[in-house]
Amino acid sequence: MSPGDASNGGPQTWFQLLAYEPLIASGPDGEPAPGLATDWGYVDGSGGTQFRLNLRDDAEFADGTPVTAEAVAASITWFVANATGPTSGSFTGWTVEATGDLEVTITTPAPTPIVADLLNPYNLGGNIISPEGLKNADTLANATYGAGPYVYDSADSVTGDHYTYVPNENYYDQSRIRFDKIVIRVIANMSSALSAVRSGQVDAIQGDTTVVESAESAGLDVVGAPNGFYGFFIWDWAGLKSPALADQRVRQALNYAIDRESIASAVFGDLGTATSQPTTPGWDGYDDSLTDAYPYDPDKAEALLAEAGYADGFSFDLPYASYDPNGSKLIQAAVEQLKQVGVTVNLTPCASLAELVDALNAGTFSGTSLFWGGQTQYANTNQLWLPQSPVNPYKNLPVPGLEDAFAAYSAADETDRGELAQAVEEIVVDQALSVPIAQVDSVYIHNAELQGVQVDPRGNLNNPADWSK
Repeated sequence: MSPGDASNGGPQTWFQLLAYEPLIASGPDGEPAPGLATDWGYVDGSGGTQFRLNLRDDAEFADGTPVTAEAVAASITWFVANATGPTSGSFTGWTVEATGDLEVTITTPAPTPIVADLLNPYNLGGNIISPEGLKNADTLANATYGAGPYVYDSADSVTGDHYTYVPNENYYDQSRIRFDKIVIRVIANMSSALSAVRSGQVDAIQGDTTVVESAESAGLDVVGAPNGFYGFFIWDWAGLKSPALADQRVRQALNYAIDRESIASAVFGDLGTATSQPTTPGWDGYDDSLTDAYPYDPDKAEALLAEAGYADGFSFDLPYASYDPNGSKLIQAAVEQLKQVGVTVNLTPCASLAELVDALNAGTFSGTSLFWGGQTQYANTNQLWLPQSPVNPYKNLPVPGLEDAFAAYSAADETDRGELAQAVEEIVVDQALSVPIAQVDSVYIHNAELQGVQVDPRGNLNNPADWSK
């Protein structure tokens, strides 16, 4: 529930969207839109290292105190220092100050082309916490201190079962509040969740491949868009644990050995599409020409392995998210195909995300298989591919050409940034730093009475506060 350690994907974002008004909202097209900030932009002459926002003058936190530049600066500063969630690394080194009553200036240690994106509701740092919340930071996991349209009602909630939100009487736009109460229910079984929608117990759920056909047959509405991919990352590209993986030809061989089309179809049906690149449509690094960069070619895979000196194959260790049924099916199918070209992958099941993170951080595995959501090239590269990237436990040697390409992308103006983001993506794909297999649609199911449910081109669901009945 706290912006500092919340997840930034799927229904987990609902806890944030309802209670915390972001500095910059995300419009129906996924583009930045006014939130607590009315306008924003980079400071002229700063080289992309200073970003300034002007705040609306009528916003209050749920406790009735005004949203000021001082409060905003304090909230982001707290996030930079204390956040542990998946997006926290993108805020490293930020300094934030109030440069007017309603003006905030952010300074970043290097050119950062995606500050507006980082301040949207899905990246959490722009979800502003009140001064009272910062004083009581140890309660952020069980209470809300935002300026959003709703507030968490702990008295009408049961942790792990249901979470109730009621209107914020101090919200600046009361016309946006359309419900007397919004309840988020925890239903672990997907079949039970679908039954709950069909029976009217709930209005909307996040779905998956196992229930979409039944939902459509029942006359329910299904909305979705690609929002991430399955496959596995190769962290040990320096060959510290598995020497074979230091050879680019070997990493490319792993990619050629996978029949992505058959796996995507078998595991995800119409919701999955084969892909060779570690991002999804709608993001700046996405390049349609790279989707089929590694067509299924086991003969080529074997030839590359032999050329690299591994004609007899090799083995490496990989943890995977056994708590994710679709991800488990996918990686097990991929491992069987790799075995056909002489590569043995020793899988270690992880029963929870926490267990998977522990396995990743241990630095004893050569990679990790998990679902990865689409995001900007800036975030992907910072989190995954640079020597100092927080997700990679090996802190590897630099990838040839990547740092220069990333620096050019980071410093570019908006006109050239898309092309340069794709140049970074081309290096990542050519170096075969990962083995993406299938991009997957984020799917939400709702009854016909519920209106306004939308998924943007990046697969993000809109704020439930904007739905109506």
